[in-house]
Amino acid sequence: MKRFAILLFSTLLFACASDKKDTETVRDMAVQEVKKQMNLPEGTTFNNENIKVTEETSDAEGIETIYVVKISIKSQDQDGNEMVKTNTLRYEKADDDTYKLASFD
Repeated sequence: MKRFAILLFSTLLFACASDKKDTETVRDMAVQEVKKQMNLPEGTTFNNENIKVTEETSDAEGIETIYVVKISIKSQDQDGNEMVKTNTLRYEKADDDTYKLASFD
């Protein structure tokens, strides 16, 4: 019984670690894509408050998971008023563990 409990716990721990790794990978890809699309300077950094990653299951064949990444970028207009623009990126994770940018809004 103890072996079963240890095996179950180990499997659960590995699954959680894998999900976190996928989320971090997609997050990093989204940051690079936003920097490229918006021509942001090389030193631009984002913190965890600016980025939200959510995971959705997919019904499409060959697509395992859809990750939706929302990145908020704060800036100022010419009058000094603060503006916040939110970009939404959708990444599809295929069965072979590859990620593809499906949309950029």
